[in-house]
Amino acid sequence: MNNRISKVIITLILVFSAIACTLPFYLAPAPVAEEKIVYVEITSTPEDEVADSATEEEVEVAPAVSVSLDGPWTIWEGSTEKQLSVDFLQKDNNIIGNAATDDGHSMLFKGTISQDGKSVTGIWESTTGTSGNFLMALGDTLSNFSGNLGGGVPFCGTRVGSSKPYPCLK
Repeated sequence: MNNRISKVIITLILVFSAIACTLPFYLAPAPVAEEKIVYVEITSTPEDEVADSATEEEVEVAPAVSVSLDGPWTIWEGSTEKQLSVDFLQKDNNIIGNAATDDGHSMLFKGTISQDGKSVTGIWESTTGTSGNFLMALGDTLSNFSGNLGGGVPFCGTRVGSSKPYPCLK
């Protein structure tokens, strides 16, 4: 009988040892909640928000222009009136176009069409590091323009298939 009790005790010890080896037991103190003080700065009151929303409603949205300059154009720029190709993209009254030059550089044009649809003003930037303002005075048929880069450098263009405007500088 002692032998049998010894075998049971040994078996129980082995079972508990196996369970103890497979279960992680950690003895750590109970977590303590940490108190933090948060300061909040009040930047507006409900009355301010009502006043702000009234101001936003009073803002008038400019109507969209009635001209479209989207598409491919041939442009001439500079004192030698070098011919380049550009594809203008228009969104609302903003246009953007990029023209590759024959020296491996390019010129980026970003402009705004006037509300009367007769001109475009904006900035140009070159990958050579130069930049400046430009003006495009649109012709009556919207198929050409005369203008300038920085006030005194010729800049003109036509939709593909039209003839070069004269004079180029405006």
